[in-house]
Amino acid sequence: MRINVSYNQYATLLDELRQNRWITTRQNGKALQTDWHSPFITGHNHFFNLRPDLKIHDWHQTFLERLELFDPGLESHPVILIFLLQGYLQATHRDSTYYCETQIKAGHNLLMLNGLGKQGTWISPYGLSSQTVEVIVAPQTLAAYLDNESIAALERLRQRLSADLDLPYFHSGAITPEMQMVLHQYLHCPYEGVMQTLYLESKAVELIVLKLAQIKQMAQETDGRNLNGTQRRLNAQDRERVCQVREILLSDMAHPPSLQQLAERVGIGDYKLKQDFRMAFG
Repeated sequence: MRINVSYNQYATLLDELRQNRWITTRQNGKALQTDWHSPFITGHNHFFNLRPDLKIHDWHQTFLERLELFDPGLESHPVILIFLLQGYLQATHRDSTYYCETQIKAGHNLLMLNGLGKQGTWISPYGLSSQTVEVIVAPQTLAAYLDNESIAALERLRQRLSADLDLPYFHSGAITPEMQMVLHQYLHCPYEGVMQTLYLESKAVELIVLKLAQIKQMAQETDGRNLNGTQRRLNAQDRERVCQVREILLSDMAHPPSLQQLAERVGIGDYKLKQDFRMAFG
């Protein structure tokens, strides 16, 4: 069976589950703990609202039905950094001019801005246990961290954070040993009260730092492969075309042409345009 609901419908469904006592919520120190024992989901999760602009959560759940959440209708969307310790997740963003789908499996992470936005879908498969840790940070806070950053890969993220647009940003990578250690420390926090809050806040920020370092490192490795000639280089004509496309996009970022329209304007196929643009600008 498939449960296909909007976020508003999902909120109504959760209220019904609470009324039937299939969801119980209790305060456990600074954590809000929720236990699930409903007909379509079992497990538990902890929510730590550390600051108005910073949260960290952990989820341990098994979906007994396939769940698809769509059309959140949010005016703004935070940055979500997901570490998938067990299971599988899929997120998509789709509108009239843009489609992006990303999948992560156990042992990987995903930094997502506007991944759901106003046109997104979360897909959680059924019968598969999942365990995740999520750091949620306000876009303006992350943008402030990057305010004086000169690395090209992080500059692209900073611009996306600062722009008043709904365009999505995805970046996935493997959970590194350093990330694994911080995640373990978060899940086994030895403190309570004020010290717990300070400790968890430091772990959330540390995970953000490690992810930003990963984005930077992966971009540098890609640039290095290009310089060493292990990947195809753009010729002068191809570079001129992608630069033309870039100028078209920058001239009207709020209402960009579709990929097919861009390809037709510069006289190449849409697949080649995607590959060349990525090679030129990451």
